[in-house]
Amino acid sequence: MTSRTLGRLMRISVIAAALCGLFLCAYVIPSWGQSIVNTYPETSGWYRPWLVFEWLVALPCFAVLVYVWKVSDAVMKDTVFTMLTAKWVKMGSVLLLLDASFLFIGNVILLLAGMSHPGVLLLSVMADIFIVALALLAAVLSRYLTKAAILQEESEGTI
Repeated sequence: MTSRTLGRLMRISVIAAALCGLFLCAYVIPSWGQSIVNTYPETSGWYRPWLVFEWLVALPCFAVLVYVWKVSDAVMKDTVFTMLTAKWVKMGSVLLLLDASFLFIGNVILLLAGMSHPGVLLLSVMADIFIVALALLAAVLSRYLTKAAILQEESEGTI
């Protein structure tokens, strides 16, 4: 597969993930929240705080997609082994770690405020584990991209 093809496939993946995320944030989560409020009217005061919280959790994920888009451009141009690309991947890793922290802390706060269920916290911990795993993979990739960029600069300097 050529670099151009891989870059295009990355962009298709970013577009698909963004559309899925928008559908989830704009339709699925509000619908689920509304159906919970309809079933359990005593939870009506929880709807807006949870909706805002979920939207805030989603923001860093969309920011990560911007960085993946930038990396896909580097893949298409076959300029992946640069310090700039490593910086983008590292920034994605940092955003994912911040998002995982925010998700966990927010869920604990909502649980302590009596606006959640321990099962929701358990599900968020599982989501946090997945997010942290992605962040660690991105951090490892960033480290090795940095090393490759240094090696490439050294080899270009010796020619």
